[in-house]
Amino acid sequence: MTHYLILESRDPYDSADWGNIQEMVINLKRNGNNVTLFLLQNGVLPARKSTSFTKYFADLKKLEINILADFFSLQERGIQEISPSVEKSNIDQLIHMLFMPDTKTVWH
Repeated sequence: MTHYLILESRDPYDSADWGNIQEMVINLKRNGNNVTLFLLQNGVLPARKSTSFTKYFADLKKLEINILADFFSLQERGIQEISPSVEKSNIDQLIHMLFMPDTKTVWH
C-alpha cells in the first residue's frame, strides 16, 4: 500500500487551489492509500482552534487521515491552541516520513 505525504504550505484564505489539494487528499484515502497531511509554513493557519476548518479536520480524522502541524510554523505564527484533530509535529518526523518505503510526497 502506498503512503502519500501531502505537504500543505499554503494559506487556504489566500490560495485558490487549496480546496483542490484537499479533495485530492480525500480521494487518495478513499482509493485505499495511507495519507498524511502535514501542515507547515502558512499551511498551519487553518489548524488554529475554533476556525471554520475544525469540522473539516475532524472529518479527515474520521477517514483515518493523519493530520500533523509543524511546531515551529505554529510557534512562528503565534498559534498556541490547535484543532483537536491535528497533532503537533516537527521537521524530524517529517524527514523520517519522507524516507519511509513506498512513500510518495506532494508539496503544495
